Amino acid sequence: MARNETILSVFVASPNDVEEERNRLEEVIRELNITWARDLSIRLELVRWETHAYPSFGKDPQAVINEQIPQDFDLFIGIMWYRFGTPTGRAGSGTIEEFQRAKERHDLDGSSPQMMIYFKDAPAPISPSKLDHSQLAKIVDFRASLGKEGGLFWSFMSTEEFEKLVRLHLARYIQAWRSEGSHQVQLVALLETKATDVHSADQDQEDELGLLDLMEQFEDEFETLQEIAERIANATAEIGEKMAARTAETETFNSGPDHANRKAAKRLIAKAAGDMDQYVHRMKAELPLFSQHLSSGMSALVQAAAISLELNIVREDHEQIMENLEAIRNFRSIMNSVENQISEFQQAVASLPRMTAVINRSKRAVVNVLQLLIDEFRAAQIMAREAESSLESINNPT
Repeated sequence: MARNETILSVFVASPNDVEEERNRLEEVIRELNITWARDLSIRLELVRWETHAYPSFGKDPQAVINEQIPQDFDLFIGIMWYRFGTPTGRAGSGTIEEFQRAKERHDLDGSSPQMMIYFKDAPAPISPSKLDHSQLAKIVDFRASLGKEGGLFWSFMSTEEFEKLVRLHLARYIQAWRSEGSHQVQLVALLETKATDVHSADQDQEDELGLLDLMEQFEDEFETLQEIAERIANATAEIGEKMAARTAETETFNSGPDHANRKAAKRLIAKAAGDMDQYVHRMKAELPLFSQHLSSGMSALVQAAAISLELNIVREDHEQIMENLEAIRNFRSIMNSVENQISEFQQAVASLPRMTAVINRSKRAVVNVLQLLIDEFRAAQIMAREAESSLESINNPT
């Protein structure tokens, strides 16, 4: 049977260092379309030069791409990491030229295309000596220029984080698109549904989680995250106290009669190294738990965000959403406090003198695991801010 579909095209622009994110975006859109195309009469079409351009000749390769790629796309997604790209003669790189062309359209129209810019804020997978620092400087300048252009961008640390961010942002984009009044698409899909999880017609629909179920799951996961964060904070405070005690012991030893006894001094230093090693072991056990519960919590929220687009939110739903909002805000406050505590401790450890090979190894291990924690907490705060915005949009749809 013939049916009509609304197609919204999404153009992605990036240098070749974020190929993994480009591919993940394609997977996300493919998964959305499995349900959206039939049940919602809406389809997202991803426009990539790899799929929408073909071999030809022109002034330069980017000019060929500009000629062949449709310019009437509805959403522009830009992704950058450590490569800026090759100059085209018209712009600093192909990615920047594509951004500028989209921005010109946006400035004329005011709404189309919508523009989402993402920066990967993770270490580059190549040695510092091989990095092109001139490219990094151009990225920094471009990033700074976005604020002057009235732009808001997002940072992410991993491909997994990018996936969750872009899912949330696509949900909010669709919600805003519908709120314009001329679009009456009924969105009933779950954004986090995978291709292998799509329900067939004969499956028991009663087993599907509803909005309140997902909100409760989301709140449970974030309560667990707070517990993990508190354990990390307590362990960090404990190791700080132990190091203070070891420092006092060292000062007493240095002023005592055995201060010239190197073996005794090394034994004392070894105790401090042992304390550090135990702390590192505890943190390495907590990190995967934190990541796992953050992922589960955000997955529940993404599904809830999708369901909310098709529901008339009732009073009980508002109450649950407000509880979740309070949980998110409390979580963000805790994350910020613990991150500051860890950052201060990292600086203290990094400033310790290099006494022996044992303590130097333990010191490096502590500094490294603390950096992993800082990165994880910063990513969690980014996701929490997006979660808060999504909950607010659910609770107060425009």
